[in-house]
Amino acid sequence: MLRAGVQSSPFETRAQSPLAQANYKLWIEHARAENRRELERLIATLHDDCEYEVIPLGQRWQGKDQVREFYRGLWRGIPDVKLELLNRVDADDCIVEESEVYGTMEGPLFGVEPSGRPLRYRVVIFFPVRDGLFTGERVYFDLAEFARQVPALNFPPPLGEGRVGAT
Repeated sequence: MLRAGVQSSPFETRAQSPLAQANYKLWIEHARAENRRELERLIATLHDDCEYEVIPLGQRWQGKDQVREFYRGLWRGIPDVKLELLNRVDADDCIVEESEVYGTMEGPLFGVEPSGRPLRYRVVIFFPVRDGLFTGERVYFDLAEFARQVPALNFPPPLGEGRVGAT
């Protein structure tokens, strides 16, 4: 039984306003293009002055040409990358998505040397919207969890796993 106001699938929308519903449709177009690796179709959902940020790594791509390189780098770094949508909020001025990213890190990823191993981590992505297009993405994730799976980052193990100060 569903509670009032709770979506049964993260692909459904609870958007009430026409603007939030339009943003949901834009997100669907963007997600389909990304999943199908249709780069120009994906880029068409973005403003010319778009900006992508991977906050935990302190990296930024500005403009459509650099965003193309962002996606090419993602697809080279994790050729079998998948995003499993866990939740999404559709608002009048943005979309917020929570997903789990997984795949095998076979190449460099945003300046991080490849591990050659499976990688799985959760992300929250903020998609600001202006005039019917995304102005970019801000990607947030747990850097410690990511680093535990990617030895090139040389992150310390969590407490309890041989780290000084563990009780």
